Amino acid sequence: MEKNVIPVFYRKIKGVVHYAYKDDIDLKLVHPNASIKNLENANVNDWVSCKNGVLSQVIKKGQVGRTPYIRTIYGMFNTNNTSSIPNEPHQNIYSFTKTYIWANSDKTETTHAEEAFARLVAQGVPKDISFMQSFNSKDIAYVKKKSSYLLRQKRIKKIVDKELKKIMDSVGLDEEFLMTNLFDIISNADKYGDKKAAIEMACKLRGMFPKEKQTGSLAVMQEVRGFTREEIDSFNEPSLEVPVPKEKNNDNRLE
Repeated sequence: MEKNVIPVFYRKIKGVVHYAYKDDIDLKLVHPNASIKNLENANVNDWVSCKNGVLSQVIKKGQVGRTPYIRTIYGMFNTNNTSSIPNEPHQNIYSFTKTYIWANSDKTETTHAEEAFARLVAQGVPKDISFMQSFNSKDIAYVKKKSSYLLRQKRIKKIVDKELKKIMDSVGLDEEFLMTNLFDIISNADKYGDKKAAIEMACKLRGMFPKEKQTGSLAVMQEVRGFTREEIDSFNEPSLEVPVPKEKNNDNRLE
């Protein structure tokens, strides 16, 4: 695979990893002789396009009763239906189901690109720029959509919290310092104003306060990192998965 080509989605099926590419340019960089066909004319090993231009390879072609179909990593599709393949991959590729893979929130392991994305977010880099740098993507609409998906993931939130703690440790804001100052504030409550609020914020960033409506470090990132209210709210919405490839190991994908 070309170093500069990052698949937008991939899936491991029967021990073989199959990829989907953003457009025909990326596809041809990896597979110069790739044959791109319409849904109804495609055969096994041909490539077919989604509505957004993403290309995936035909893994199998067959018939269920009187209904002809093709199977790709984006799902199983009726070739009598000449409409394009949906933009989002189906969770089940062995039936005509329309349940999308993004609804699966069970994934716990992170890829190298996801970890890089979370570290940049923790450092205060805007989510879109963080995504572009981590996933080497320049499609603005795609970046905005997928970065928002990633920020809703529990596994990403955990990395952000962890990285924020590392940053705070590097400047001496560890638990011992915070608890010592909190004790000092409690003992001298009448002497402090702004310092008390600052220490409380630092404790929240470290996740040392009980969780409320907003979670851990992310609850105060708007104030200290410049996030918008909408971005902070998105952290508390239901998780949606964004399958992305590991740079070194592709063994942890669903089959």
